[in-house]
Amino acid sequence: MSSITLLSPAKINLTLEVLGVRADGYHEIRSIIQPVSLFDEVSIEVEEGEGIEIESSGVPIPSGKDNLAYRAAELFFQKSGVNLKTKIFIKKKIPLGAGLGGGSGNAAAVLIGLNRITKALSEDDLFKIGPKIGADVPFFIRSLTATMEGIGEKIRILKEFPILHYVILCPNLQTSTQQVYKKWDELNSVDQNKITSSQNNLEECINKFTDKKGELPLQNDLEEPAVSLHPEIASYKQILTSLDVKSAQMTGSGSAVYAVFRSEDEAFEIYDYLKTSPTFQVFLASGIKGWHRLI
Repeated sequence: MSSITLLSPAKINLTLEVLGVRADGYHEIRSIIQPVSLFDEVSIEVEEGEGIEIESSGVPIPSGKDNLAYRAAELFFQKSGVNLKTKIFIKKKIPLGAGLGGGSGNAAAVLIGLNRITKALSEDDLFKIGPKIGADVPFFIRSLTATMEGIGEKIRILKEFPILHYVILCPNLQTSTQQVYKKWDELNSVDQNKITSSQNNLEECINKFTDKKGELPLQNDLEEPAVSLHPEIASYKQILTSLDVKSAQMTGSGSAVYAVFRSEDEAFEIYDYLKTSPTFQVFLASGIKGWHRLI
């Protein structure tokens, strides 16, 4: 038997632009994403035989093919030709349906973990598998701050990007990514196969983040449709802005909102004030460099 345990991080979308809908029905996006120090633990055990089992603790998750980690293992074995009896145990801390990428990160952890055990595939092979599981999975293969474009398959690492600090507020609410994108379509009267050029200059935006004294140019095109479906998201964001936070936004397709700071001390001050709330979960996290650390 061989085993490995990895830390599977969450992510924050600092920008998220929806550029349109492709002929295949997928949305073309562009995003600046930073992985953060809020982790699930993913343990993988393999031995001779067949079959995939998933167990979890902390937060209930699907145990079969509806689980992205299960799908990752299935596709890994299909691509590699390897066949092993696999047990995956996920200790969940990242809330579900929050836009933090927990499920995608778990899937990437399974791809990385199985490949470290078997050495059957290249990193390029893992990148090709990722988009078949979920849009965020290719990003998590390396888990470095990056731009993500297309349907998630185009990743560009931002080596000089600063490490930022976050207070993440998670309401007791799960959003449906599919429903949020459908609402975006309705609000924007989108025609299929019509991709628009972004009005924003990506390099200028990146430069604003890397300028230590510059503003933090947050953007999330999915915030308006998510709030229209779940108005309470706006009230949770208001909790942050009422504390004189200058930079606050929803991440991904929601429901989590976050405040972002260049200073860790400023982030801790807000976290310390909010951490005892009985109505929502709050996490203190910082950007990370590098992928899932072995335990």
